[in-house]
Amino acid sequence: PVISKTISLITIESEIAKSLKLIQENNEDVDIGSYPFFRAGKLGVSIVLRCPDINKIEKCNLEILNFLKDKKIEILENI
Repeated sequence: PVISKTISLITIESEIAKSLKLIQENNEDVDIGSYPFFRAGKLGVSIVLRCPDINKIEKCNLEILNFLKDKKIEILENI
């Protein structure tokens, strides 16, 4: 079975695209998708990680959280 994890952010895709591309290149076994949304009057992006291996998902999640912290991007959800 494929496991998925979603991180929803208050940002636009162009702010995270370069960092996500680097993470994807270093974690080829994990499918990483970004999906824009408009919720409660705010623009945002949901990053979805998919892989059968939870450890690989958690590694990507940690890498993403690190660059979000550096860029000071607000996280709505991390589920």
